[in-house]
Amino acid sequence: MLIVALSLAFADPSHSAIDGASWSELTRKNHADAGEIVIKSTQIGGVDCFRGEATTDVAGSKLLDVVADVEGAVSWSTAGLAEAKLLAKSGNKLDYYQFLDVPGWTMASDRFWFLTSVVESTDSKWSLKWNRLENGGAHAEAYAAFKASHSSAVEPPVNVGSWVFEASDGGTRMTYSVCTDSGGSIPAAVQSAATRKTLPDTLGDVVREARTR
Repeated sequence: MLIVALSLAFADPSHSAIDGASWSELTRKNHADAGEIVIKSTQIGGVDCFRGEATTDVAGSKLLDVVADVEGAVSWSTAGLAEAKLLAKSGNKLDYYQFLDVPGWTMASDRFWFLTSVVESTDSKWSLKWNRLENGGAHAEAYAAFKASHSSAVEPPVNVGSWVFEASDGGTRMTYSVCTDSGGSIPAAVQSAATRKTLPDTLGDVVREARTR
């Protein structure tokens, strides 16, 4: 029983765990495109998780169109995405990879991720939830080819999160949640600080792009 309990305690974060977690507010930031953003954090299975919340006048359906545009993110995201490719689309499921070109001055390696996402929508709620595709999942050939051409890039060993947009009296409430271990040699404290710093722009990018559609 002790072994089972320990394994559960250190299990990777799940969407149910993210939804049921107790989140603590860290700070609030004002963003030119997304307005006031509340930044929260929690820890699930030993992994630091962060959440950004904001309310916008942009329709939830448009916001969902933006976050589901995995290849288009190269043109509108300010995160430094250099490559993105949709590997498969079946119903409401998307498989894809994205490559982040990390500036050399940071002394950190480039990052990439192979993910599978589920897109769902109703009249008042729209969401995209992702999980890591271990070793590329069903796309082992594409995974191997990517690794061969980007030998120094690091794949986060934990990467689970979601975008949720809900209609509200004030417009659309948007919630971005992510639990990740960036991998490589970046200390956890540095990773956490970087995530808190870039999170407002992550939400702002989506709002800005959605306004153009």
